[in-house]
Amino acid sequence: MNQYAAATYRQTMESTLSPADLLIRLYEGAIRCVDIIKEAANSGDIPRRADAVNRLTGILSELASAVDGQEPKDLSDSLVSLYLFLIQEVTLANVAGEVFRLDPVREIMSELLGGWRTAAQTARKPPVVAPGKTDDVQTSRRSLSVRG
Repeated sequence: MNQYAAATYRQTMESTLSPADLLIRLYEGAIRCVDIIKEAANSGDIPRRADAVNRLTGILSELASAVDGQEPKDLSDSLVSLYLFLIQEVTLANVAGEVFRLDPVREIMSELLGGWRTAAQTARKPPVVAPGKTDDVQTSRRSLSVRG
């Protein structure tokens, strides 16, 4: 597949994903970047490591800006602080060559990914209607907000 076709496919996929699926893809990409950084650091592949660090910090920055100032404020503030902490750890791991600092970063990102996967699956399930209840199920839709 040529690069133009691949870029077009990626752009189409990203524009048609639900917000929850896009968020899940960001977390998956962040975890992949952590793995690439560790692998590249161990093999001495500096350009690959630098690219993965840039991608990872870009994803974390985007996640932080997406929730910054959203309601509930205490939750969004906590998430922004967490993302900034993760960016700091990635930067320190890269500068000092301390790849062990990436283990908690990966663990936190994996936990967040698991939580969003569960939330997305729950939001996709049709609502349960009690037997004998005649309410219109279509009017009761579940939604999932990725903005806090």
